[in-house]
Amino acid sequence: MNCNEEDDDEEESEEVWNQGCTKMEDMTSPLVKCEEEYPRYTDDHPMDIRAINTTTLDDELDSPSDIIPTNSDNSLAHCAGGRSAMGAGGKSFANLGFRLRERKLLIEKKRWIVDLEVGLALIGILIMVVDTELYFQSYYTIDSLPSQWLKLMVSISTVVLLFVVCMYYMVDMQLRMVELGLRSWRLAVSKGFVLKLLIEILICCVHPLPIHIGTLELKAPEKATRASHIVEDPLAAVLSILMFMRLYLIARFMVVHSNVLIDSAVQSLGTLSRVNINAQFVFRALMSTCPGGVLGIIMVSVFLIGSWTMRACETHSAPGSDTHTISQAMWLTAVTFLTLGYGDLTPSSRCGRFIAIWTGLMGVGITALCVAVLARKLEQTRPEKYVHTFLRRMRLDQRHKNAASDVLKQALMIWRLKRAGLPESNAQIMHHRRKLIDATAIMRSAKEVSSMVRENTVGIIEVANSVNEIYNLVKSIKDEQRVIQTRLSSLEVHIMGVNKQLQINKS
Repeated sequence: MNCNEEDDDEEESEEVWNQGCTKMEDMTSPLVKCEEEYPRYTDDHPMDIRAINTTTLDDELDSPSDIIPTNSDNSLAHCAGGRSAMGAGGKSFANLGFRLRERKLLIEKKRWIVDLEVGLALIGILIMVVDTELYFQSYYTIDSLPSQWLKLMVSISTVVLLFVVCMYYMVDMQLRMVELGLRSWRLAVSKGFVLKLLIEILICCVHPLPIHIGTLELKAPEKATRASHIVEDPLAAVLSILMFMRLYLIARFMVVHSNVLIDSAVQSLGTLSRVNINAQFVFRALMSTCPGGVLGIIMVSVFLIGSWTMRACETHSAPGSDTHTISQAMWLTAVTFLTLGYGDLTPSSRCGRFIAIWTGLMGVGITALCVAVLARKLEQTRPEKYVHTFLRRMRLDQRHKNAASDVLKQALMIWRLKRAGLPESNAQIMHHRRKLIDATAIMRSAKEVSSMVRENTVGIIEVANSVNEIYNLVKSIKDEQRVIQTRLSSLEVHIMGVNKQLQINKS
């Protein structure tokens, strides 16, 4: 090998090296541009994009800091080119796995928080009821030390409940960030989200205060024995009754403990179908599966809560009235709930009247639900309807045939009597003529009812089957027409060929 050949080889290798460097610069320039647009790999780990090792991405994707969110994957893949797009696809797959795992953990945490919410709400309501009943039974006064301690326990449970409510909304925000692939919590928080949080805090913070505010002198109603009544701490009475608003947490408890929320397939179907899996969806699902149990629980809950609140209102405001005992309050609540209104007992206080109105509205609504459930339970299923309709049509057809035979028989009897020379006014002829008219009416009635039954049996499934049959018939006709048209075209080609051949033979 001479020197010229060595120089040529060195020049070729240098050109190859320069081309390789140019390609590397072209490949890295989009990454540098992406680094300028996305300077941080995550919020917590400022990592250089060019320092990422593909082996690390493939083997060590176990934490949120190793995963680029979905919103950044597409942009990074768009900037990086073909090979980077493949890496972004792998990272998206790993991101999906992390999101599903994180979603499951957050749902478990959400369920635990809701259990704690319901437990704290029920404990606070129970302590409040015990304190109120002890005061009603005159075991102590409202400003005594045991009463203040019980109210202090209610306040402590309320403070813890408010903290747990804030935890619930924080977990809900994290769950929304995981489901939507968001990086900032500000994107997951909306005005409706904040409004719901404030409303729940306002509802859950209602409780009787552990301090004695004052007294209020009220005029006794007409049925009372005393001229006036002094209400000790009237604000505590109102706040005690309003504490029952915390029972809305039971609906949330039903949602988080339903199989619908846990099942990922149902969540995916709900997302694709744009169906929100919430308390309303779970209530409808329970009403379709076990309506009797759901309505029974609602009725018992409304009855017990309405009875106790009625008794509390009447005892605080008008202790001399007829409804200050629990038995009388239960009777008044039952009569109002069933919308009977005998009038033997009536609430004397404004609070009691408000509770009576609320009880009556709940009774009307639950009665409507009971009627709807009974109507659905009493309705025949489709197979039962088919069998019943078939038997009814058989009976109507038999009735029509019997009536037709009676028409022929009576007509023959009238013809025979007339042939015997009896006049039209004869009693036998008139008797058979009345039977002929009755048989004709029965025959027409059976025919009309049979046609109505036949029309009522046509439902959505029958219409769909008829449409499918018509579609298949039209399709078969079109196929036959296409075959006929093809044959006619081929026959036309053959005829043209025969005509050409005949012209050639003549010439």
